[in-house]
Amino acid sequence: MAHIDTSEIIRAAVWLRPTGDALEHVQKLVRLAHKEAGGPQVPPHITLLSGAETTLASAEIKLKHLAARIKPFMLRLGDIDSGDDYFRSLFVTVEHSEELAAAQLAAYDAFEMNPAPPFEPHLSLAYGKIDAALKKRFTDDAGGRLDGQFEVRAVHLVNATNGVPVSAWHTLIEQPLVAA
Repeated sequence: MAHIDTSEIIRAAVWLRPTGDALEHVQKLVRLAHKEAGGPQVPPHITLLSGAETTLASAEIKLKHLAARIKPFMLRLGDIDSGDDYFRSLFVTVEHSEELAAAQLAAYDAFEMNPAPPFEPHLSLAYGKIDAALKKRFTDDAGGRLDGQFEVRAVHLVNATNGVPVSAWHTLIEQPLVAA
């Protein structure tokens, strides 16, 4: 007889989190952006996948399968940019790479959410409706770029959904990459 998982459905995202010196630089910019623009303090991350709906037990298995498919790789941060979307109001661009694109596709495949949407990797510094002049001043004051890099060594399942306040977002499961 098959086992039926009756546990509660969770809604989550899969993130890559900066580490080391890059994390310190990003956190400094997040604090400055929050001080200047207000809004919630954004946990530093690059979203690989959003909108997953599954049980925690199933998500843990899927995250392990995902981690087995990705080897550690370097992510490079770039320009500070801004947009009109609440979740992309002020952000740092992330350099496209074959490894990052493959990780995004693997995440959508592991969580059975194909096809993956177009991917615009970024690391948000501030969420909200921020005045264009404030965005420009912040970008100029910060030097326009965050020249940094970090090695991706884990994937994170995070309760980051529209129904959960940003201040309550946290990692549910951290899964090291197999080759890490």
